[in-house]
Amino acid sequence: MQMNLRLGLALVAFVIWTAITVIGGNLTTGGEASLLDAVTSGLGWTWLIAAGFILAVVLWLGWRDVRLDRWTDAAGWRLVWLPMVYIAGGLVVATFLGLPPAMVLLLVLLNTFLVGFSEEVMFRGVLLQAFRHATSIWPAVLLTSVAFGAVHSLNVFVTGDLMAALIQSAAAFLSGLVFIALRLRTGSLWPPIIVHALWDFATFTLGAAGAAAANDGLPAEAATPAGATGLVEFLPVLLVLPNAIYGLWLMRDIRRTHAAPDA
Repeated sequence: MQMNLRLGLALVAFVIWTAITVIGGNLTTGGEASLLDAVTSGLGWTWLIAAGFILAVVLWLGWRDVRLDRWTDAAGWRLVWLPMVYIAGGLVVATFLGLPPAMVLLLVLLNTFLVGFSEEVMFRGVLLQAFRHATSIWPAVLLTSVAFGAVHSLNVFVTGDLMAALIQSAAAFLSGLVFIALRLRTGSLWPPIIVHALWDFATFTLGAAGAAAANDGLPAEAATPAGATGLVEFLPVLLVLPNAIYGLWLMRDIRRTHAAPDA
C-alpha cells in the first residue's frame, strides 16, 4: 500500500474523529451506560460533533468523491431489499411488544441518523476513498471494513462491557460489507447512510420495546434472551451474517468495475 497525502490526511481525520466519538462518549456516559441508554436519554452531542467534524473535513478539502453530492436511482434503491427486510421485521416485533413513547422514538431516530451519517461519511466516504487512492479495490474494502469493526470495540470505554464491545465489533465488520457494497454499487453514500441509520433505529427501538415489555410484566425471556450465553450471546453476529454474504455477492465484480477510484 502506497502512503500518499490523501491517505495521510484521511488517517489523521480518522484519529481525531475516533477521539471525539470515544472520549466524548466516555465523558457523557461515565463509561458505564449502555448504548440503549445513550440513544434514548437525550441528544447525542458527541455524535453531532463527530458528524460535523468529518463533514467539515470533506467540505474543506473538497473530497467530492465521497459522494454526498450524488443521489441514486430506483435501481440503486432496490439493492437495499435484504437489510430493509430485517429493519421492517424488527419494527414489527417492536410494535408487537409496545413502542416507546413518541419522544423517545424521535430521540432514537435523530441519534441513529447522526451515528449513521457520521460513520458512513468517515468509513465508506473518507476512509474508503483514501484507501482506493493507495491500493487496489479489494484491499481498500477489507481495510475499511476492518477499521469499522475495530473502532466499535472501543465502545468498551463507553459501556464498560468488553464482551459486548467485541461482539459488536464483529457484527460491525460484517455489516460494513453490505454498507460498502451499497456505496460501490449505487455510486452514492446516501443508501448506506439511510440503511445504516434505519438499521440502528430498528435495533434500538426493539431494545427499548423489549425492556419496557419486561418491566411491564411480560416474561423477560419473551423480550430479551435470558442469560445471553452460548450462541445467544453471538446472536448479533449470526443475524448480520446474511447481510455480509449479500454484500460480498453485490461486490463480486468490483475488481473489474471499480478498479480505479471515483473521480
